[in-house]
Amino acid sequence: MVSDILSFYKEEKKGESANYVSFLAASRGITKLDALRDIIDETVNVHHNILKSLKDHTEAYEAYINFFHGYVRFHSSPRYKLDEIMREKVILHDS
Repeated sequence: MVSDILSFYKEEKKGESANYVSFLAASRGITKLDALRDIIDETVNVHHNILKSLKDHTEAYEAYINFFHGYVRFHSSPRYKLDEIMREKVILHDS
């Protein structure tokens, strides 16, 4: 689901609608933005549950954290165009 979240902006910008966010929105009769928020909420909850379940297993916990950070870093590359969102956020925040 992290990939669906991080890829959504790039796909939406290209006009692609064959993705999890669009399918979820259509199946629930909600907007894509609401579907994206639902997916984000669910993903954050799953992430926290994984952290809790690995808390007592240091090696597994550290492996998961390293994987997660690398996965997010990979999706932060220019290919996913997330820098455009961050740029817009900074501009709006500074206004």
